[in-house]
Amino acid sequence: MRAVISASRRTDIPAHFYDWLRQGLERGVVEVTQPVNQRVSTVSLRDDDVHTIVLWSKDFSRVVRDLDFWRRRPLFFNFTLNDCPGLEPNVPPLGDRLDQMRILADAFGPERINWRFDPVVYWDGGRRNNLGGFVALADRIAEWRVPRCTFSFMTVYRKTILRGRRLGIAFHDPPLEQQRHVASWLALETRRRGMVLLNCCNDGLEPIENLECGRCIDGPLLAQLAGEPCPVERDKSQRKLCGCTASRDIGSYWMACPHACCYCYANPASR
Repeated sequence: MRAVISASRRTDIPAHFYDWLRQGLERGVVEVTQPVNQRVSTVSLRDDDVHTIVLWSKDFSRVVRDLDFWRRRPLFFNFTLNDCPGLEPNVPPLGDRLDQMRILADAFGPERINWRFDPVVYWDGGRRNNLGGFVALADRIAEWRVPRCTFSFMTVYRKTILRGRRLGIAFHDPPLEQQRHVASWLALETRRRGMVLLNCCNDGLEPIENLECGRCIDGPLLAQLAGEPCPVERDKSQRKLCGCTASRDIGSYWMACPHACCYCYANPASR
């Protein structure tokens, strides 16, 4: 059975390591440094070995400029799109990113896009958050018939606390009751626009109408889109609450992401 390739949970490959990815596809193989043991393994990117390439990014500008290269490849897009420039200092302007999503939906089909409003962030004792732009984003994205939106609340790791202190930001972890209230509102707004809301690894939220377990890599969906089977067993390398199915991730944490988002768990505290 052909493998699903994830590019990548660990860094933004389409935005910042595009040439490396493109050259790997042309060669049919990439080398990947594993995050725990630092071993280097090879992953085949030959057409005969790849079922679907799942691209994760906040900036698909280079993919959009190179559509002829990508049209013949089986793709799925995890497009992270928030409206919080104060927390994401190096991402392109919002209008540019919305244009990218529109172009991708037109070129590959909206069913191949997962809008990730991720993460929901609270700071300054919970007095501030990044939810203010959600409805306007949902209105625009619904125009292109994107069928799903994945969200999560920020996980406050020690490295993000340290980074926040350096930047003068005190991250806040909202209590479960508040999380359920926000999730219910997000689920209602997405339902009104014909989208399903997917919960990425937040415990204690279900049952809420129109809220389902998140699966940014969804084997049954990818099999349906491709018209052929692919791995559908749960990805055991992910967190307990993650609904994703098995894939080969070709990113590495040493590929530090220049987006420098304040809340990022992947980059070290110094970035």
